Order: sequence, then structure tokens, then C-alpha cells
Amino acid sequence: MDKKVAEQVAEVTRKMVNSIAGLQKINERTMKELAKQQVNAAEAFVTVSSKQIKGLGGMKSVQDVVNAQADIVSDVGKMMVENARQTMELLSRSQEELKGLIEQDLNDIVEQVKANTK
Repeated sequence: MDKKVAEQVAEVTRKMVNSIAGLQKINERTMKELAKQQVNAAEAFVTVSSKQIKGLGGMKSVQDVVNAQADIVSDVGKMMVENARQTMELLSRSQEELKGLIEQDLNDIVEQVKANTK
């Protein structure tokens, strides 16, 4: 009986270590994707700012400046909304992966305990 309990504990421990490794992979990938997204957003903001600076040279009136600023604000607003949408999509996907990992591992452990107690 002691050997059986020791094997069961070892198996549960192995599954927990595998779960932690799976969690680490999900977290690492999520962080990489978020970092990539941030770099892309920063590049987009630099592009918009560059466009604004280039455009200032050809403006002849205050109204031209105001119109250009309105366009920039609109562009930046759209970029921020898209960035937020992508972030939420990424986090939701990661959440579903974590949920699946936890549910599967718990089911495996419960099934193993049931099998070993028979």
C-alpha cells in the first residue's frame, strides 16, 4: 500500500510540474506577444508624429493646423482603440488556454486518484 501511495504522489507531483511548465509557456508567449504589440504601437505613433511634423511645413493658416491636428487625433484614437482590442483578444485567448490547462490537469489528477483508490 505504501508503494502505491508513493507512486500516486509521484504521479500527481509530475502532473503538477507539467502544469507549471505549461503555465510558464502560456505566460511567456503572452508576454512576448504583448511586447511585440507595444513595439508596433510605438512605431505607429512615431509614424503619425512624423506625418504631422512633415505636414506642418505646408500649412498656411491656423485652420490648416487645426484640421491637421484633428486628423492626427482621429488617427491616434483609432490606433489606441485597435491596440486595446488586440490586447483584450490576446488576454482572452490566454485566459481560455489557462482555463483549459487547469481543467484538464484537475480532471487527470481526479481520475488518477479515483483509479488508485479502487
